[in-house]
Amino acid sequence: MSSHPNDTADLLARLNELELKVRRQRYSSVGILSVLAVFMLLGAIQEQPQDTIRARVVIVEDDQGRDRIVLGAPMLDGREYVGMKILNPDGAEQFGLGLKNDGSVSMGFDVRPGVGNPANRERLNMGVTASGQGWIRYLDNDTKARMFIRLDSEDVPELQFLDWPDTERIVVREIGFVGESSFEWQR
Repeated sequence: MSSHPNDTADLLARLNELELKVRRQRYSSVGILSVLAVFMLLGAIQEQPQDTIRARVVIVEDDQGRDRIVLGAPMLDGREYVGMKILNPDGAEQFGLGLKNDGSVSMGFDVRPGVGNPANRERLNMGVTASGQGWIRYLDNDTKARMFIRLDSEDVPELQFLDWPDTERIVVREIGFVGESSFEWQR
């Protein structure tokens, strides 16, 4: 059985074509396996919980993309403190927590916009001074301080009621373990 020159050339062409197809399939397989390996690796990384997330500011959004919680070190408002704000759906702060550089800490609870004096929506503040005294302050809808509960510099508890009878003075009634007193502050 002798081979015909055209048969040999045809056979070589077909063999070259087959080798080329095998090479392409090999490269395709390696590429597909590489992509699958990358996806598996990314999936494994995402499934493992992260022990630490490092950031200076974290903003938590609701399902509509609105900022609802802001954590910052420092906060984004330009003041030098570490803190947290909880915002209502319209983006207005309704709760704030701050730790200042001097070690004092305070929390503020705000009324929703549209209630009372818009210049200051805080109605309740509480905190601890840098020297360790705790305090609570209540404000009315005109943003006037109306009551303080605090420990003085000697850690003696005192309660103050404030009345704003006119634009010139604030009448204070103070109750503590040493007794009661009334006095006025000039505005």
